[in-house]
Amino acid sequence: MELKKIFKIITIIGIILILLDQTSKILINNYMEKEMKIIPNNILTITKVENEGMAFGLNKQNIGNIGLSVIILIVIFNYIIAQKDRLTKPVVIYLSFIISGGISNVIDRIFKGAVFDFIKIGSFPVFNFADIYIVCGWILFVINFVKYTAIDIKAEIPVKDNNKNKRK
Repeated sequence: MELKKIFKIITIIGIILILLDQTSKILINNYMEKEMKIIPNNILTITKVENEGMAFGLNKQNIGNIGLSVIILIVIFNYIIAQKDRLTKPVVIYLSFIISGGISNVIDRIFKGAVFDFIKIGSFPVFNFADIYIVCGWILFVINFVKYTAIDIKAEIPVKDNNKNKRK
């Protein structure tokens, strides 16, 4: 796929997803007081949490979190540039989700010092839309990678000709 087309897809999807994530954080932060139980018994709750760590609160209060996030984004962009001829549209979309989620969370870290999380499901750590983008993007990317790697490996395995080994 042409690099210009790849970055056009990433830009369009990125703007939409980042706006959705940032808008949801602003609305929840400004218009919700404590927490709202959407589904009873702590199944789904909207709550306010400032996450200073990485994913799910890991590595709290580490200044390297922004740097690590930026390094991961750079690695993804380098992968896109190196693999541009092999990338399919679905893979570009998966990578767009990962990049958008990463950028949106980096925006929070830079301007607010922490990532604002608000979705709580059961006993799972609190998260936001950007986290959903990242997780879903990675899951779909890995599934696609494994699927097509298996197909490539299968295509490279030589077929054994049993007729050559039989005595006449």
